[in-house]
Amino acid sequence: MSRKKQGTNTTKHLLELASLAASLLLTRVRVGDSCAPFGLACMAAAELAGIDPLFAGAGVVAGAFLSGEPLWGVMIAAAAFVLLIRLMAVSVGPTSPSARLLVFLLCEIGVLPFEMILVWRSVAYALLSLALSAVAVVLLQRGWALVRQGGRLAVLQEGEQLLLSAWLGLLLLGMGDVAAGGISLPVILLDVYTLILTLSKGPEGLGESILAAALLAFGLAEGALLLGVTALCALTAALVAPYGRLYTLGAFLLTATALAVFLGGEGETWRAGCALIACLVVLVLPGEWMDRLGLLLNSRRFCEQNGEQAMDRLKRRLAREVEEAARLCGALSGLFDRESEGDRFLVEWPLGAAKRVCVGCEGRVLCQREEADFDRAVLHLLSAYDRGEPVRPLSPMDSHCRFFREIMASAYQAYNQAFVHEGSLRRTAEQFAYMNRQLSGVSALLGVLATRLREDRWGDERVESALLPYLVRRGFAPLSIDAFYPGGRLCLSIRVSEKGGASGAALAAAVGKKLHRTMRLIGEQGEGEWTVFEMEALKGLTARMARASLPEEGDSVCGDETGELRMPSGKVVYAVSDGMGSGEEANRESRAAIELLFDQFRLGVEKELIYENVNRLLMARAQKEVYATLDAASIDLVTGEAEMVKFGAPPTCLLRGGNVRLLSGEALPCGIVDEARPYIRRIRLRQRDRLVFCTDGVYDLLGKELETELKKGPALPLDRLAEELLEAARQKGQRDDMTVMVVEVA
Repeated sequence: MSRKKQGTNTTKHLLELASLAASLLLTRVRVGDSCAPFGLACMAAAELAGIDPLFAGAGVVAGAFLSGEPLWGVMIAAAAFVLLIRLMAVSVGPTSPSARLLVFLLCEIGVLPFEMILVWRSVAYALLSLALSAVAVVLLQRGWALVRQGGRLAVLQEGEQLLLSAWLGLLLLGMGDVAAGGISLPVILLDVYTLILTLSKGPEGLGESILAAALLAFGLAEGALLLGVTALCALTAALVAPYGRLYTLGAFLLTATALAVFLGGEGETWRAGCALIACLVVLVLPGEWMDRLGLLLNSRRFCEQNGEQAMDRLKRRLAREVEEAARLCGALSGLFDRESEGDRFLVEWPLGAAKRVCVGCEGRVLCQREEADFDRAVLHLLSAYDRGEPVRPLSPMDSHCRFFREIMASAYQAYNQAFVHEGSLRRTAEQFAYMNRQLSGVSALLGVLATRLREDRWGDERVESALLPYLVRRGFAPLSIDAFYPGGRLCLSIRVSEKGGASGAALAAAVGKKLHRTMRLIGEQGEGEWTVFEMEALKGLTARMARASLPEEGDSVCGDETGELRMPSGKVVYAVSDGMGSGEEANRESRAAIELLFDQFRLGVEKELIYENVNRLLMARAQKEVYATLDAASIDLVTGEAEMVKFGAPPTCLLRGGNVRLLSGEALPCGIVDEARPYIRRIRLRQRDRLVFCTDGVYDLLGKELETELKKGPALPLDRLAEELLEAARQKGQRDDMTVMVVEVA
């Protein structure tokens, strides 16, 4: 027998035994003195669900016979139903559920005379039993379907949970008198079920637990009291359910004990004992069992976990696709990886042209007897001709060669053609090298993105749910909060209504107070009626900037531009650009240079490529010959390391403890030639260091006096220092746009 078939047979036998036990218990639930509708309904429901009715019928007969006073009508109905179903299967074959249900109802109607006497009370109970049996068949059939699905169930819907609670309540009602030493088994099972619902669903599980308790209460002498005590215990436990299992069990037990003391009586004391046993049972249940039950009973929790798993699968799939794209870009970069051929054409072409002239000369055998010497002589004469020196045949050439002039003319012409060809090859090689660097850079960038997709945490519901009500109480109007962890650092994106007039600094302070962390504002962006604030948990240094600008003409636009880019993981970039000329066109070029720089930093392009790309992209977008200087500093606030980059910009001043240090370097501005490369210098910043950037309009006027002006006020506020430097330059006679930017690290 195969393992799959063996498992199927085991499930079948377990279901048959379960139908026997359930029918036996439900037969103990009576309506009047001689009616047991739920036992018969359980038998019919099991048959409709595909379970052999013989076992359920045996359970009904056993329950009817062992109930103290044998219920002959119930036993006859059960036996008749099983017999008729077997006969129909043999004679007619498979029949519809409605036909089998009709057979069941006919069997019940046929035994009504055995279940009643001609007294209106007995007749009423018999008719009520028939109606309850018909309704219970439909409900219990769905219950058996749930049992058949068993471990394949992912989650129970609300209607299914109510059905399960009703079925459990009926089973508990069937064992209502099962007790030992005053401890009631059905009450213990009811408490266990209530605690499981409370831990899984919180207050949402009260309805199901009260329904089960209500059904059990019908069969007990003090049913109303049991229902009230169960409801109060479940309510207090549900209120503390978010704090964990121990708090929930403690609240349930304390409530049961307090009610026992308040109500008094021996029965309530034993009720507290039942609660204690139930709490111990739930306490020893394995955590994975509780998690599985929680998912089964709580559809919201199931959807959340499913959503997290789906997000993880999406992340892994996206990471694989990005890695594939990275490998493809790496492979494509190899297409542009060409080895340099050197200057071989400058040698091969002139020598070939020279030797072709000698083809018709009978003396070439002597001249080219030593071919290597002949080649060296031709090349030496070509270089001498280039220098303007007189040329004469050299050994081993014949000193009276009549073809000498033709040899040199042809070689020189071929040399010039080779020179042009070599220049074209070098240009192509440079373009290939550029494409190779770009594709390799894209491949590396995609590799980093794939790693972030795979490893970064994309959400933190605990932080989000804690912050939302707190910010509302503090007077903010947050629409949503997203917590994520790029590179392991907590970052928040908070969408706030503009009507609240919230400032980024106040919001960051409130968030930091709640999370007990220092938060740094990264960015602020408007989206219609909402403003999105992005911030991160701060470690290390902080940086802030102040600027002052003055256009060349008072009513025009300043051609200089400054910018600040804050990125996650403690990175910040500051930049100053001075476009060619002044006015709006110069400002447009300055702004374009800074935007191109910041866009590539945001994407995570390798630094070796960022500055080359800025230069080339600025050239590509220019409709005429324009350029812009670029002075930038990329600062890592975690380590304090800073990278100073200059494209044709004046020196930057490092102000440290009252001392001034000039950081200068020669480089062409952006947008002039493809080969323009920046001057790059790396330094390590300390707390209270200041970097002072200025454009040509300021530096050309102050010159060496810039250091003197800085030493006058090293402790001035940033905006005041920038304005005083600008005013000092203006006093010397303004001839250009002027801008000063001061960055302080703290």
